[in-house]
Amino acid sequence: MNLNFRIKIYVAVAIFLAITYIYKNTNEQDSLPVIGGIPNFEFVDSEGRDVGLSTLKGKVWVADFIFTTCTMACPIMTGNMNIIHKKYKKNDDLRLVSISVYPEYDTPEVLKKYASQYEANTDTWHFLTGNESTVKEVIKDGFKIGDYEDIIFHSEKFALVDRNGMIRAYYNGMKSEDMKKLKKDINNLLKQDS
Repeated sequence: MNLNFRIKIYVAVAIFLAITYIYKNTNEQDSLPVIGGIPNFEFVDSEGRDVGLSTLKGKVWVADFIFTTCTMACPIMTGNMNIIHKKYKKNDDLRLVSISVYPEYDTPEVLKKYASQYEANTDTWHFLTGNESTVKEVIKDGFKIGDYEDIIFHSEKFALVDRNGMIRAYYNGMKSEDMKKLKKDINNLLKQDS
């Protein structure tokens, strides 16, 4: 073998190894860990329909915990959920889930009015309410976020859940840089699981 041919082979092997390394690292960075599973639950949505884990099976979803009389974090969080809602409004594989942490006030009728303020399509963005003990249980045992003693002092986190009901990541629902990461991770999950 002449020297020129050997150099070409070494260069080809080096390029192949570099591409393989880059591809492997990109895929590892894009994959999200499995943090934990969501326990079975069933709440009532703003339309009076039962919505639970079984309803959401097969969908990628984003969950947050809000209450309609909140004047601090909730309007910002719901505004950020609305940005996600508008971006993915034509994608039937994504659902948004906003669970009230003040269920004694947030009836389906109150949630329906709240959803209408954001022009939410309540077929894909569910505003849920249920009894307080079940909400606490889902926060504590499922999402592992929020204040379990006083659920009105709730978390500002969004949780990204895969099609199998597994939490894959948390995001600060108040920060725009977290919302950019959330969109990227939604896209990756939608591709991976389809």
